[in-house]
Amino acid sequence: MHAMSLSKVTLTLREKLDFLPAIGSIILTAFYALLTGLWRTERQAKTLFLHLGYALFRKATARLSPGQMQYILPATNKIYEIYTQKTGAFLDSVDLGNGAFGHWIGDRNADTVIVWYHGGGFSLPANMGYYKFYTQLVRDLCAAGKSVAVFSLSYTLAPTATYPTQLRQAVSCLAHVLPTRPASRIFLGGDSAGGNLVSGVLSHLAHPHPEIEPVDLKGNLAGAVMVAPWTLMDVEFPDMEVYHGGDIITTAVAGPWASAYVGSAKRDYYTDLSTAPADWFSTFPVDSVLITAGGNEIMLPLIQDFAAKFKEGFERVELFVGVRECHVAPVYHLELGDATKTEQGKKIEKFLADLMP
Repeated sequence: MHAMSLSKVTLTLREKLDFLPAIGSIILTAFYALLTGLWRTERQAKTLFLHLGYALFRKATARLSPGQMQYILPATNKIYEIYTQKTGAFLDSVDLGNGAFGHWIGDRNADTVIVWYHGGGFSLPANMGYYKFYTQLVRDLCAAGKSVAVFSLSYTLAPTATYPTQLRQAVSCLAHVLPTRPASRIFLGGDSAGGNLVSGVLSHLAHPHPEIEPVDLKGNLAGAVMVAPWTLMDVEFPDMEVYHGGDIITTAVAGPWASAYVGSAKRDYYTDLSTAPADWFSTFPVDSVLITAGGNEIMLPLIQDFAAKFKEGFERVELFVGVRECHVAPVYHLELGDATKTEQGKKIEKFLADLMP
């Protein structure tokens, strides 16, 4: 295994001093959430524990800049190392070049591979919830008689790198596994910003990006999973008709995260698949697509509009909404410490199992 870079961002003194008042505001949010969470509606988290976790995540991501978050959080590569140490799993990473790494969960020689791109607005590293989610997927699918592993991408975070760097890295992650098995044995998966990368890779396979090496794909990919895909880089989300705090993100993150990713580039169909015409989807080389969302997340209207547009040009797509679930609930519930399988998680597992031989 190659040595993995764990470079950190550099903060100004002012940004470092800002942590103290930020922590204070987060603590106050926790107390308020505990009090208000005793009387929850259907538009809020199912349990008081999740209600508190949602509130803390909302406040932290809204109060701290992408740079501050990266400064205090372990890098994706480091989280993978910690995961293998805690679980006794084999540390199996691949240097994909240009700052990207791929991490194996399960046997890299499995018949089927799920290439997964993590979310976090392109600005946050993958947390431990991701590796718990991957492990859960591999364990349960293998228990059902499937031979499968996950190959997860560690890409360069924004704004250290901007579009199309992350898309190029996502393509290289897929290209790494393509020579080892037929396309019909490969799935793409991603959540939020990772769902954006799934959409970008599918777009690149059908309509090669002018700045990224084309991929020689022989046949269709087996399927693609897009969990709460963020496919519109607008700085505001449309308000839900009724919203009372049942999500882990707020509109405050849209502007900073979108501008950090796009940088000086122009938005296009690879960054904003929601803006593509219906016929753009028609030649996507994938057999079936699942899009999921949480019933309480603020991006739900965007995701519903995106799924409808997708279906206009590509018939084999399904939208599933998890009742009373937040943005990327299958991952973030595990990160918060709730191991109860979400409705979205169950649907993803069934979708994959049904398509695997």
